[in-house]
Amino acid sequence: MSKGCFSWIHIVVVAFICILNGCAGTSSQEAAPSVNTPKSLEATEPDTLTRFGFNQGLENDLNDKNLSRLQSKIDVLLIAQQLRTIQPQQFLNPLITAKTAADIKQQLVSGMLELSNVFTWHYLHSELIGSDKIAAYYRIDNDEGYSYITFWLSADSYKIYDFHPVSFHFSTLNFVGEFTQLFTKYSDRQAQLAELILASQKNEWDTVTALYQELDADIKAEPVLNDFLLRKYSQMQNDSPEFMAALIRSYEQQNLSSLLFESYYIQQDNFTQAIKMVEGLPEFARKDSKMLSEMAILYAYNQDFEPAVLHGRRAIFAAPNDNEAYFVLLQVSLLAKDYDLSIELIEVLISKFDFIMGQDVIAEFDDSANFMRSDQYQQWLKTRSLS
Repeated sequence: MSKGCFSWIHIVVVAFICILNGCAGTSSQEAAPSVNTPKSLEATEPDTLTRFGFNQGLENDLNDKNLSRLQSKIDVLLIAQQLRTIQPQQFLNPLITAKTAADIKQQLVSGMLELSNVFTWHYLHSELIGSDKIAAYYRIDNDEGYSYITFWLSADSYKIYDFHPVSFHFSTLNFVGEFTQLFTKYSDRQAQLAELILASQKNEWDTVTALYQELDADIKAEPVLNDFLLRKYSQMQNDSPEFMAALIRSYEQQNLSSLLFESYYIQQDNFTQAIKMVEGLPEFARKDSKMLSEMAILYAYNQDFEPAVLHGRRAIFAAPNDNEAYFVLLQVSLLAKDYDLSIELIEVLISKFDFIMGQDVIAEFDDSANFMRSDQYQQWLKTRSLS
């Protein structure tokens, strides 16, 4: 690739790094209040305690929006090293590599702070990958729902070098490497790609839709191009349902998934596909209590009650002090007409969390009228009145 061509690609990549960390997630199915689940140390080995301490500090810095401390936790030299590892031919020039790495660091910090303005961060756990990498897993949440982030750290220095909102296919550095490679792979169609990208930059979504549908099948199937468009579109306010539908069709054809599509499928009452979007998450996210509850409610609305109850129980086991998990399983039990379980959960919500579970509260749940007419509920009311 010529120096001039690479410089143009560098400008395009840096211009869009700022969208890499746009993050949206699943919408909450229940409006019940929640509490933070107490953390426990992951193990007793010294290295694990060190990982816990680092991530506890990182969680605090993210929630406190501590700019200087966040900057100190990201290593630009590690970013440059990883760029050369991911795409050695694209990042031969040390000056361009250093400039790209510095730009990525700045945008990583900006992206973290932007998320901190909207979400609360929760450190879940971390694990050593190979001998030199640590994957640190986080949940971010607000009143609208949840999403998940992986930070990649050096096992030697505990410095961050990569950042991955898992609703997207690629981490930040992998995206940069694959995106620059896209222009090399399709050097004969760079103008076509550039026109599409510039239209998306201008938020001209009717033009983007038309250009996207005209793409050759091989380009349209490129995961990094779809990932780019999804990242960009996720920051918009649903300006073009037509483009979202076209992008979803492309993901379906490639058997790909994104948590960002879950709400789309729920609106279509397509709970099978919504479940698939959650199942496409990494294991650490699927095992989190919030996603276990999410799966429980999705299976319930899909009339598949056995896995619904199973996931609901797993959510409670994963976070026994989170009242939201009990509320979700209560909703599942009402939909499943398992009223014995419903009574059991109501009792727990009263005894463990001091909730007042009057008829006005229960009436807020779907399919609660049948429950309140049931023999089990009437007997429970009678027993409560006598106690």
